[in-house]
Amino acid sequence: MSDIVNETKKYWENDFNCSIAAACGILNYYGYKHHSETLKKALLPFGGGMGERSVCGAVTGALAGLSSVLYEKGLDKDSIYDLTKRFKERFKEEVGTLYCREILNDFFVPDGSVDMENPERRKTCDEAVFEAVTIVKEIIDAL
Repeated sequence: MSDIVNETKKYWENDFNCSIAAACGILNYYGYKHHSETLKKALLPFGGGMGERSVCGAVTGALAGLSSVLYEKGLDKDSIYDLTKRFKERFKEEVGTLYCREILNDFFVPDGSVDMENPERRKTCDEAVFEAVTIVKEIIDAL
């Protein structure tokens, strides 16, 4: 398992949501832990696809982490846009979608909520979060 996944697990396995775990794992891995404190607060409502199963929180957090690292490395706005677009394309290739609702489709119950206690649901989210940070690492390390 990669070190970036281990950094992410420190948050993901300690009750932080997918968005926070992805962003903070990325920032810590690349030495920008001081940014994590701000993003822990800012990304709280982005878990679970902004709480409404929209764009996957892991995608949102990974984009925040990726953009922050790229900015700190001195990349310009156009380069950051290009690399974040590449991230979204890769995530969609690997996971099949950018949307929480589609990722968790098999875990909806009749009242429209998600069976959060289902261990397979957790495994599905684990895979999305860890795939997101792995893709970010590949993009940054290729610079």
